[in-house]
Amino acid sequence: MYSDVVYVAVNQDVRESERTLLWTLKTLHVKKLCLLHVHIPFSRNASSCALDESEINAIQESELKTSKVSLYKYRDLCTKKGVNKEDVDISLISGYGVGEGIVELINQKNIKKLVMGAAADPHYSRGMSITSRKAEYVSQHAPTRCKMWFICKGKLIKTREGSFDLGNPSDSITQFHTSTQKPNKGNETNPDKEHSGKEQENDDQKGNMSEADCAPQDYLCPISKDIMRDPHVAADGFTYEAKNIRAWLNGGKNTSPNTGAKLANRQLTPNYTLRSLIKDWLQQHPNYKH
Repeated sequence: MYSDVVYVAVNQDVRESERTLLWTLKTLHVKKLCLLHVHIPFSRNASSCALDESEINAIQESELKTSKVSLYKYRDLCTKKGVNKEDVDISLISGYGVGEGIVELINQKNIKKLVMGAAADPHYSRGMSITSRKAEYVSQHAPTRCKMWFICKGKLIKTREGSFDLGNPSDSITQFHTSTQKPNKGNETNPDKEHSGKEQENDDQKGNMSEADCAPQDYLCPISKDIMRDPHVAADGFTYEAKNIRAWLNGGKNTSPNTGAKLANRQLTPNYTLRSLIKDWLQQHPNYKH
């Protein structure tokens, strides 16, 4: 994504984020826009403990389809307002916390501009502040380089100016991500930097692949940098290939491979939604080599 892209966090219910999107289109005069959505997958609990894995997968796929339909409706709204369809991208991530998922995407995609809701529209009042827990979480934990606008009922509630204060802990996490991932178009990492050994070999092998055949960063395991087949969510909220994160934990490590922070527990949860997304993507990109 280009650095001038404006990301808009949207809910599955189009009515909840429509005014936020319209404010963005009217006020910021965007040329390129990305609809950002964190999908909270159906998970096994006391009321669903009798369901087997196939039934849970079916529910997951149905919910994911609903999220995709909503995102397409948002995109249609953008095109009706004069934005070219090819300039509206969609970024969908599966997670177990909306605020955490948005912060993860900000770090992964080096997002510079973000618009999201400050509260549900019925909570609007003059002089109000942010009341949404997820918006407050993003405001507090996102890297300082990201400028943010918080909207309620189509009105600006708060602006958080972006800066490049490297003292922010979130920026340190971002530096970890960008230093361990291969550079993408629009990434601040220098694409001309020399690679060595296996990295150079991998780059040469992928040199014949078109940009469309490059797997999205969200689909790659943060440990191996390979596309995931059995994605699992760890206690740090990040998703890893199951065998890689298990090897990490079984090797005596009790910290996050992404942040270095101590993990609250060793529990791993299957990410059925992301598994389905990756499976669909691989079917649509038969030229992908891994």
